[in-house]
Amino acid sequence: MLMPGRDPGGCLITILLGIGGAMLGGWIGRTAFDVDLGTFFDLRTWGLAILGALVILLLYRMVIGSGRRD
Repeated sequence: MLMPGRDPGGCLITILLGIGGAMLGGWIGRTAFDVDLGTFFDLRTWGLAILGALVILLLYRMVIGSGRRD
């Protein structure tokens, strides 16, 4: 919904990349900004997870999607 268009990997790859991106966002939040990510319903936690997932999905589209033309 936040990143429309076709993904070159399918549903399962997109889910795995989203999970990895959320973990990347959490790691960046902890190391760079010293954000306490212990609360599940904290807006910063969700924002960093979504931002990390979008970055990973965008990089995946740029690398893998450049070779495929539909």
